[in-house]
Amino acid sequence: MSTRVAGWAPLLVATASVGVANSVVFSLLSNLQDEYGFSDTGLGLIAGSGFLVGLIGQILLAPLADRGHSKSLLLAGLAMAVIGSVSFAVSNSLLMLVVSRCVVGLSNSLFMPASRAIAVSIRPNEVAQRLGTLSGVELAGFVTGPVIGGFLVGPFGVRVPFLVAGVFALAAAVMLAPRTLPQPPLDTRQRLAFDLLRLPGVRAGVLMSMALFLPVGFYDATLDRFLTDLGASDQLIGASFLAYGIPFAVLATRGGRLAGGRGALPGGLTASLAGGPPTRA
Repeated sequence: MSTRVAGWAPLLVATASVGVANSVVFSLLSNLQDEYGFSDTGLGLIAGSGFLVGLIGQILLAPLADRGHSKSLLLAGLAMAVIGSVSFAVSNSLLMLVVSRCVVGLSNSLFMPASRAIAVSIRPNEVAQRLGTLSGVELAGFVTGPVIGGFLVGPFGVRVPFLVAGVFALAAAVMLAPRTLPQPPLDTRQRLAFDLLRLPGVRAGVLMSMALFLPVGFYDATLDRFLTDLGASDQLIGASFLAYGIPFAVLATRGGRLAGGRGALPGGLTASLAGGPPTRA
């Protein structure tokens, strides 16, 4: 059983809010395309720019979490989620939409390394379980964002879902700011996250993550447009994103326990192989 830790619950709420801010756009892509008239390439630019900024940002910024700045990174990430969401709401061109997506992607690269560093530092015997819970909550927020977008865009227009996501992130920041959180061990060495790729276990984890999330990127960029062209409603499109992510969110904590008990590599390989056939179907 996990030990109660002060600030853990607000950290999970904040994690979910960052996921919502990063994903609400995915059920709105066809609405944005129809409103502003950009090509299908624009769908990929909007979806992919956030992931690219998130990748680069995590490589450059993650070491700051090991140097005593984890709380500042969390709050900065939530601030970027708010700013990016508001920017989405006032955007009126493809360029502004891509810039807004980059800002929201930066929120993820600021927040997630710090939140994981805190989770790892709590209890050595609970690392896998807490990381599993954190990942599950992150994905729960990520699949909730499109649901919010799908259900709000019809009655309120394309801008309101982004504002709702921004309010959620702002509320999470207000909740998290006064909390005292566990401090990860300090590392004074000046290095980038690339240095960890020298470790075989890290390389294996990176490759498994790529195998898992590459299909996610395809779905995020194309599913809304595909289902819209088939005549699906905005609500059904949001529910489709939710259905895809439910197994991740529900099983993440359980997967963390299994990885902690039986080894991360066997569990990761099993999950990657199990996900292959449904993805091809």
